[in-house]
This record gives sequence, structure tokens and C-alpha cells, in this order.
Amino acid sequence: MPGKSFKVDIVTPEKTIYSGSAFSMVIPSESGYLGILAGHAALIANTVSGRVTLDNGSKERLDIMVKAKGFVEVSGNSVNLLLDEAC
Repeated sequence: MPGKSFKVDIVTPEKTIYSGSAFSMVIPSESGYLGILAGHAALIANTVSGRVTLDNGSKERLDIMVKAKGFVEVSGNSVNLLLDEAC
């Protein structure tokens, strides 16, 4: 059974890719891949091209390919991932 969840919004200028909850998330950043769980410390980081993996409790994990830079903000059990381009 998954642990505690947190709110996630993944958006590009064109659309919202995901808005919901997650139990874990892995994001490509300039410093390497970041793992995020509920209760993560506040964080702002630049993202780079790579794969975002999100476990939202379903049987299949959600994988999103980031094609350009962006940034992630983690604050108050919420993650906002703002990307220039993704699919």
C-alpha cells in the first residue's frame, strides 16, 4: 500500500499534462534526478530534458518525456512542474 500522497500539477504553455495526486515522483534536474515524496522540504530547481516518473497509485506509472527546460517548485505538500515542452 502506498504512503501519503501529495498534490501535483504538471503544465506547459499549451496545456495541463497532469493535475492530481501522487505518492512519489522523480524529476530530471540540473543537479541530477530528484525523488519527491509527501512532506518533502521546500525546493525550487531548474529541470532539464529527461523522463518524469509519477506513481499515482494506479497499476501503471505515468511517464512524461520532458523535451525542454523548465522548473519545479515543491512547497506545502504540493509540486508544481512548469515545463516549456513535454509529451
